[in-house]
Amino acid sequence: MGLPLTLSAAPRALAFGVACVAAAMLLFELAVTRLFSVLFFYHFSFFAISLVMSGLVIGGIWSARWGVREMNEHAYRSRLSALGWMFSAAMLAALFTTLALPPAGATPSLSAVAVQALVFLPGLVAAGAFLAAAFARDKAWIGTLYASDLIAAACACIAAIALMRIVQGPAVLLVPSFFAALAGVIVAPARSLHRTTSALIGAAAGVVLIANAMAGGSLLHLQSAGKESPLVERWNEYSRIQVIDGGSDARYIIIDKSAATVMMPAPIEADGQPPRARGWWKAGPQYAVYRLERPLARVAIIGVGGGRDLLPPLAHGAARVDGYELNGILVDLLQREFVAYNATATRPEVALIHDEARVGIARSGKNYDVIQASLIDTWAATSSGGFVLSENGLYTLDGWRTFLSRLSDRGVLTMTRWYVPDAPAETQRLVALAATALGDAGIADTRSHVMLISSRPAGNVAFTMNEAAAMGTILVSKSPFTPDEVARVKDACAEQNMVLLAAPGVASQDAVIDRLLDAATRRQAIHSSPYNIAPPTDLQPYFFLQLRPSDVLELSGKSFGPVTEITFNGVRVLMLLGGSALLLTLVVVLLSVLGLPGPVGRASALPVYRWMTLYFLGIGFGYILVQLGLHQRLIIIVGHPTFALSVVLFSMLLGTGIGAAWASKLFAKRGIRAAGAAILVVLVALLVCFPAFPAFEQIESQAVRLGVIGAMLGGIGFVLGFAFPLGVVMVAPTGEWAVQKMWAINGAASIAGSVLAAVIGITLGSQFVIAAALLCYAIAIVAGSLAEAKARGSLRDELASAQRTTSLV
Repeated sequence: MGLPLTLSAAPRALAFGVACVAAAMLLFELAVTRLFSVLFFYHFSFFAISLVMSGLVIGGIWSARWGVREMNEHAYRSRLSALGWMFSAAMLAALFTTLALPPAGATPSLSAVAVQALVFLPGLVAAGAFLAAAFARDKAWIGTLYASDLIAAACACIAAIALMRIVQGPAVLLVPSFFAALAGVIVAPARSLHRTTSALIGAAAGVVLIANAMAGGSLLHLQSAGKESPLVERWNEYSRIQVIDGGSDARYIIIDKSAATVMMPAPIEADGQPPRARGWWKAGPQYAVYRLERPLARVAIIGVGGGRDLLPPLAHGAARVDGYELNGILVDLLQREFVAYNATATRPEVALIHDEARVGIARSGKNYDVIQASLIDTWAATSSGGFVLSENGLYTLDGWRTFLSRLSDRGVLTMTRWYVPDAPAETQRLVALAATALGDAGIADTRSHVMLISSRPAGNVAFTMNEAAAMGTILVSKSPFTPDEVARVKDACAEQNMVLLAAPGVASQDAVIDRLLDAATRRQAIHSSPYNIAPPTDLQPYFFLQLRPSDVLELSGKSFGPVTEITFNGVRVLMLLGGSALLLTLVVVLLSVLGLPGPVGRASALPVYRWMTLYFLGIGFGYILVQLGLHQRLIIIVGHPTFALSVVLFSMLLGTGIGAAWASKLFAKRGIRAAGAAILVVLVALLVCFPAFPAFEQIESQAVRLGVIGAMLGGIGFVLGFAFPLGVVMVAPTGEWAVQKMWAINGAASIAGSVLAAVIGITLGSQFVIAAALLCYAIAIVAGSLAEAKARGSLRDELASAQRTTSLV
């Protein structure tokens, strides 16, 4: 039998206050991830978020000395209200400080990132202290309060998508500031100074939000890295889009920090007709595929961007060009806002399709003569854990199998990536991906099915970068390239000063590429490379992380140009962050274990307290590993990063919240051991069923598919929701500070767990992230069961002692 639970109800005001703070925290995390992705790069964004979220841990430790159980009601509510308005005010101060700071450079240092991130830390400290103090007041309230926390966070997850579209740019951070102030108003004693303060700060946030909206979002904006203001700036849940005037030659479109695409002038003709093809439409090393002179009945362009890739197939007479674009802002720019400058979308052959390209092509039912993707990357963080990018699914074996299956008999898949001769990891990985995908399709002689072309290395190849690099374009066909086709591509190379790196009958100029094209030497070439050039899979979809975690120290003394640093720094930052997060967790655990759970520690309570330390450490690691492992896998299956984020976060948080509310009813007598058994059964079932997840892709309806996945995740979350409230009930009697310390441990484990999920996902795959979560929960449940047994034994000893005392009297 477990320990009995009291059933007194939590105060409604406190539950609403917790909900407001939880919603504010979730909105803040999603919004600031988007902001940091613009200020830094996606991997620095991950570092910054982890740094800021450590404030929750500090807040838990800070609140541990307050004696919240002994406070009178007025003092307790005043303390919570003060934390609410401090959270709100700190968010406002951090927002305006960020707007005033100059933009970071192309490859910012970790110290620069840390300085800009730390301005948000005080607000999260206040938020962490608020929640820890709320949960510690009465163990009987934990189920209701924890459920309020999670259900509000789930609702905020859905609201965040709409808010990032409606409230443009950094101003979205005013919304969590408002909710934090609202929490201060709700929990404050009537007619108190804290209530007035909270109301004034909340009103200030609301007024600024409305004023910024009335000004079209122009009041609150980040400082621009360039001298000129952008022609257009738009934000949504994917990225920030800026259109920069490039003079009479072009408009440059900047995505987040520095990913760029170009919009060329192609206006409506003088006779009112759509733009006619010009000679320059055909130019560019990435368009060699059209020199093959194969049929062009239907062409698919992956990532329309500014529309440049739509022009060459039109110039070569394509009858139909389907342009797939994930970001609706870019589609809108071409179809409406800049249609007078570039009217390509008005051509009758062109169809712009707002969808993720891999999903759209797979479900189109069409076979294409050319599928083209030129430098498709955004380097934009998706608010969903480490290194999960919206474009990852384009560069996996599973994705290439889809593309090859949608080619006509003589169709060609062509992709362009950066080719840096001093560090050619990206191009070599593309070749490894192509050769392996062809081999999986039953093509043994891959050499006759692949051509690789490179432009001459030059500086300033990317709009915001300055590095000597070239563009490497690969052509992959299910049918062999003929000698005549190779000759035409050679002619194109001579005309445009390009280099033919590999082709049938042509000796390769790169020894590694030559070995990658040979099935007999491919594995050894991948293994011996100083870079990670193994073909990514849907279980490890990290094409852009071309440095193995194990090789970080070996390459630590080397420096590369900005284009290369973007990919190499990701793993470097990850490993540094992993060490920092584990150190933070170790410090928090040691402070908790070596200290007492209260001002006066009972010897009989210490074993329970220390076993529960391991329990909360385990469920903190376990929950975030389950959440991120599922997201790593489902972002490919759902085919839409925002839908995947919404489905995983919303469904799991909602399910966990409902499970937390039911924990006291289902396990009032059976305790942690019985709840733990249910958790382990569910996680084992998840791990066993994980390889079958691609079956979800067979569900044609997007709504039905999301509904089925959401129901599954909600069920998993429901069972995982038992762990935290039952643990609080167990640890609360051990001492006044115990709950706050366990909150800090759980938070530190979540931060470290997010890094661990990224490391395991990169090195082993998402299924091993779930396996690690199962292990963490198993350890936690063993520790919780031992604590339960210790508590039961202590209770029996105390009852026996009381009976002896009574008999003596």
